[in-house]
Amino acid sequence: MTVAIIIISVLVVLAIAGQLLTHKVVTTDKLELSQGMIEAMVGVVGTLFSLLLGLLVANAIENYHEISVQVSAEANSLANIYRLSEGLPSDQRLKLRDLCADYNHCVINTEWPLMGSKMEMAPHCWKVYGNMWSACVNLKPATEQESNLQASMLDSAKILGETRRARSVVCQAEISPILWTAIFFGSIITIVFTYFFTSKMGGWHTMLTALIAISLGLNIWLLAAYSLPFSSELKIKPVIFQVLEDQVFQKKTETK
Repeated sequence: MTVAIIIISVLVVLAIAGQLLTHKVVTTDKLELSQGMIEAMVGVVGTLFSLLLGLLVANAIENYHEISVQVSAEANSLANIYRLSEGLPSDQRLKLRDLCADYNHCVINTEWPLMGSKMEMAPHCWKVYGNMWSACVNLKPATEQESNLQASMLDSAKILGETRRARSVVCQAEISPILWTAIFFGSIITIVFTYFFTSKMGGWHTMLTALIAISLGLNIWLLAAYSLPFSSELKIKPVIFQVLEDQVFQKKTETK
């Protein structure tokens, strides 16, 4: 929550400082004369910006959950390849299972930390995936059962590759600086409009301005966090790959 606290604190401080300065410079009489115009304008500006920010946050959350599903599909496809290899001859089975275990270990211990720190995929994992695909393609089925197993493994390898490429794209995605600029100025404009309302509540008016700033800060943080699903404070963790590591691949020696 460190980033959220920083964003909210900066917005609140700026909002309160701006309000105090405005009320020192602009007299109450002038504020009262402009109330009708201010109310009409803030209704338009506030609605437009809240719709923009709300849609951005909702879209980011939807994409976040979508990539979570794809991560699960990637791990499940890997497990399927491992399990289906049970029906292959010994040498082919051991080769595929070693590749599956190597891929899983690389994703957990190399690729996930790399995605979090540098927003990059691990070259070794790409190499292992390529070897796994080649191993599935180059199987020489001697029976109809082995042929069916190969077809199923190729389907799983295809899904694994598609979800992996999707993860590669998402882990390198960033919010456009132009969009951040629009959000920044939209937030400032929305807060500034609150300065020009007259109120006899004194400190309560200041508190309400601070609450608006907090609301904006929370939404901006949510947008940033959900837009970076592998490197933010809400990052997706390789839990399902760890389950495979603990429950499936740790038994590969026994299976051999």
